[in-house]
Amino acid sequence: MHFIFEIMVNNINNFGVINFYESNSANSHSESKQTEDIQPLSSSGAPDFSSEIPDSIIFTKKAHQEHKIPTIVQALQKSIIGRKDKTRALVQELQSWQNDGYVDAHYNARVMYDELNKITPLTFEYDTFRKYYNNLI
Repeated sequence: MHFIFEIMVNNINNFGVINFYESNSANSHSESKQTEDIQPLSSSGAPDFSSEIPDSIIFTKKAHQEHKIPTIVQALQKSIIGRKDKTRALVQELQSWQNDGYVDAHYNARVMYDELNKITPLTFEYDTFRKYYNNLI
């Protein structure tokens, strides 16, 4: 057992040395400059996560063309702030965007709930969402 462990450590050490020399020799021959990605800060000093909004199948071609996705996500998030009836508020906002043609209205409640949950964490269960989304309440 000790012998196998020694071989693994030696292989790991050699691998690191080989990669070190290979990467340094490649860098010495090329004179390209490396750049660093910098995360812009908002006025509050917090990182701007608007560019990290995941793409979703629920957004229509119109939403993509008009670059409305960040606006839609913010509106959905704001719709539940301070509301006791969070599910109803979110569904009403969602249906408003569907009526305007920015969110596809052809997806069933399960798909819509899962996609919304990817975009913004939902604080309510699927069954509650389904009832409002399918107008069962």
